[in-house]
Amino acid sequence: MDFAKTILAIGSAIGVPELIKSAEGVELNDLLGFVGLERKPSSLAQLVPAIAMITVSAAVGAGVALLLAPSAGSKLRAKLSDGLDDAKHRLSDSISQHQTPRNHRHAVS
Repeated sequence: MDFAKTILAIGSAIGVPELIKSAEGVELNDLLGFVGLERKPSSLAQLVPAIAMITVSAAVGAGVALLLAPSAGSKLRAKLSDGLDDAKHRLSDSISQHQTPRNHRHAVS
């Protein structure tokens, strides 16, 4: 009987590292999926796509409204050009503000 216990202990000792290696890749979502459950997405994960869709819809609506507004073609093109130039300047200003070195320290006298 001692021989059987020894063989069982050796087999367990050999199998434990392999079991640990196979269990390292298991995630909580895998275990939940195994029993037919899933994690509830966070509120932020649900809110971001909705905000993005509203923003895109508003931009498309504004573009269609501009194109269908009763004005001369040259005036419309001038307004669109001015708006695009203004947007480019605002974008370049915000990019240049974010590119300034944050570790730059001013000397205090």
